[in-house]
Amino acid sequence: MSSSGDWKCVHCPDMAATARPHRIDVRVSAEQDAMIREAAALAGQTVTGFLLDAAEGRAREVIDERRDLVMSKATFARFAEALDAPGEPVPELVELFRLPRIPAT
Repeated sequence: MSSSGDWKCVHCPDMAATARPHRIDVRVSAEQDAMIREAAALAGQTVTGFLLDAAEGRAREVIDERRDLVMSKATFARFAEALDAPGEPVPELVELFRLPRIPAT
């Protein structure tokens, strides 16, 4: 125990970093379990730490891929031009806007 009374595992640095109040349960096959446990052991991590590193890394990749729109200057110029061009009427929306309004209650 540390001087503050908190338990710390000196062999599990990923557990000592911060408290993790949320839980995610995952069902795996026997083969997946064996492979994950072996990889975690080879990496010198707990299974939890290994899975969190892998999942967090992939989550960051997916978020970063979709958060920013990266394009060349020429592509951006075409994109901006398309945004600035007048839109084409959508017949279904034109018809919808011609319907009488429903009064607010």
